[in-house]
Parts: sequence; structure tokens; C-alpha cells
Amino acid sequence: MSSKELIKNISFSEPHVLVNLVDYGEGRVVSRTLAQNKGVSITLFAFDVGEGLSTHSAPGDALVQILDG
Repeated sequence: MSSKELIKNISFSEPHVLVNLVDYGEGRVVSRTLAQNKGVSITLFAFDVGEGLSTHSAPGDALVQILDG
């Protein structure tokens, strides 16, 4: 799989301000997948106040970086 095929939902080979790529939704968790293949998934999340992810399992490690709030 080429790098271009890995990228989802954003233009390839252009700079992006990550915090501007996903909006908050009232009472919701909003997500946007940026890159995905069999071994990795990069997804942005916007959590409204009081929202979170449910407990789940994943096949590998997760990295969390807070951009706002």
C-alpha cells in the first residue's frame, strides 16, 4: 500500500492544522479517520463535555495527544 492509499478524508501531501479538521458536536463524540491500514489507524476525536470512549480492546498500543481543552 502506498502512502497516498493510507491517507483518508484529507488531501494528501498538504499541511493541515489538526484541531481544525474535526468539530465538536453537542452531546457527541465526533471522529475523523486520517490514515488507516491493516497495522495502524490515525483518528482525530472531538469530545463534548462529559463524553468519552467506552471501554474496548485494540490489537495494539494507542497514543493520545490532546490538542484542545
